Amino acid sequence: MGINSLQTKLKNAVRIDRALRFVWQASPRHALLSGCTVIVLGFLPLASLYLVKLIIDSVTGLISSPPAGLFDPAFAKVLGYVGLACGIGLLTALFNFTADYLKKAQSLTVADHMYSVIHRQSIRVDLDFYESPQYRDTLFRAQQEGPFRPTNIVNGLFAAGQSGASFAAVFWLLFLFNPVLPVILVLASIPGILLRLKYSKKIYAWQEKRTEEERRASYFNWMLTGDAHAKEFRLFNLGPHFIDRFRAIRKILKKEKLRLEKRRAMGDFIAQASSVICVFGSFAYIALQTARAEITLGDMVMYFQAFQRGLGFLKTLLETGAQMYEDNLFLSHLYEFLRLEPAIKSPLSPAAIPGKVKTGIEFRNVNFFYQNYGKNILDCVNFFLKPGEIIALVGENGSGKSTIVKLFTRLYDPCHGKIFLDGEDIKNFDPAEYRKKISVVFQDHIHYYLSAKENIGLGDISQGKNPDRIESAARQTNIHEKICGLPRGYETLLGRWFSSGEELSMGQWQMMAISRAFFRDAEIVILDEPSSALDPETEMAIFSTLRALIRDRSALIISHRYSTVKMADRILVMDQGRIVEQGSHEDLIRMEGKYARLYNTQAKGYR
Repeated sequence: MGINSLQTKLKNAVRIDRALRFVWQASPRHALLSGCTVIVLGFLPLASLYLVKLIIDSVTGLISSPPAGLFDPAFAKVLGYVGLACGIGLLTALFNFTADYLKKAQSLTVADHMYSVIHRQSIRVDLDFYESPQYRDTLFRAQQEGPFRPTNIVNGLFAAGQSGASFAAVFWLLFLFNPVLPVILVLASIPGILLRLKYSKKIYAWQEKRTEEERRASYFNWMLTGDAHAKEFRLFNLGPHFIDRFRAIRKILKKEKLRLEKRRAMGDFIAQASSVICVFGSFAYIALQTARAEITLGDMVMYFQAFQRGLGFLKTLLETGAQMYEDNLFLSHLYEFLRLEPAIKSPLSPAAIPGKVKTGIEFRNVNFFYQNYGKNILDCVNFFLKPGEIIALVGENGSGKSTIVKLFTRLYDPCHGKIFLDGEDIKNFDPAEYRKKISVVFQDHIHYYLSAKENIGLGDISQGKNPDRIESAARQTNIHEKICGLPRGYETLLGRWFSSGEELSMGQWQMMAISRAFFRDAEIVILDEPSSALDPETEMAIFSTLRALIRDRSALIISHRYSTVKMADRILVMDQGRIVEQGSHEDLIRMEGKYARLYNTQAKGYR
């Protein structure tokens, strides 16, 4: 990260109003109640101090003629003050309980609100952002700091508000006694706060520098503890290797951070020492004033406790302010994340989506390349998908087939060229409305660890509770009987992540994904490697009825299995981002070009 960027973030750290806005948005009611409670708690200590002074002075006045008993009229004033002090103590306990409850309630509310803020932004940003390591650093820090830093600020506000109110009261009391004392009190706290701010900046700068290493360690931890790598880690005995790599990174991070913390601890010690000297120096002055009979014994106790407590209140106030500064500093990652604007968004006046697709989808001179990648993935691609037509895309790995799907669904926009739906540039539509026209089964389809019913119903959440439609979609892919054989039928939880879950085979998961795609009443169906995990019999059963399933819909199929693509109306052959051949299976075989070579090579494996 550049120096200018870091300086900008440090400057923005004083913008604590943004963090407070999150706190207010999460729960205005909690914020108002907390503020009132904090103010009351701030001034109660002053009342307690003054009552202690009155008790001591009253008792001192009775020394020459001590009362006969507890209920002697001469002792009544002392009992009255003690009763008031007890009342203040009970009131303080009540407000402390209330404040503690409000603090915890507000902290939980703010944390939940921040998760919602991060989740909404995460699903809003473009898929393109995930191609950037810088974005991943920003996202990692936003996820790490976002949920708990505003909660820290909530807690800091409680402490700062209470300490600030209490310090204001003590400052006024000490100022009336001697204007120099509160000045000494403030000066004694300055070294500590300056050191805290200095090391907050240093730790932040260090964490900025080491974000990618922390993310790498997190990646190794995920590999070691998740199920995605479990089979290979055991088969190739990779566990010890990645444990060592994780430890090596963590060792460097720990060493560097402890070095910073050690320096900060030394600075804190020096600051604490100066505070102790100031406290007892002031006590000596107050004791001298008492010895000269210029103030009473009760005054001495009150002023000394006031000075001591005032120093504690001020220290808490300043340290809390420094902590909030630090929390807000680290929240700059969250602000940076929230400032990201997607390029793919609805225009101000979106065009109306056709009720029924009439002419189809057209790719016209489409070029595309991923960021940080020098050459085109797609190079001047042109084709038309008509209503009711089935097109298959074939080609070697890396030829651009899956990229066409991402552009088709507007997860990305072309770098050059345009895509049209019924003659209208798809950029003129609301992306969410446009995508309702399309249903997709991706090559890396999701295993939703939810019920079988939900797994299919997620294809169209507006119809997700329609059991007849869900069953119909399951029957279309012949997964219905498997679901009925599960312990709770369609209510059975799938996967092993949660209790009572039932695992499916890869082929059965793929059939669930295809059912989900057909559950969506979309006019265009895209199947990206739809049969990669299916056995030949299941594949034949599904694709022999594919035309009936599609009916008057269009379909785009990507597959390496030529037994699947043979049934397409038209086959587009991709090579290095270009369409080099197109036609029916029979036409392409007669051409004896690339498709014929690929088909014959695969066919030899079955002879």
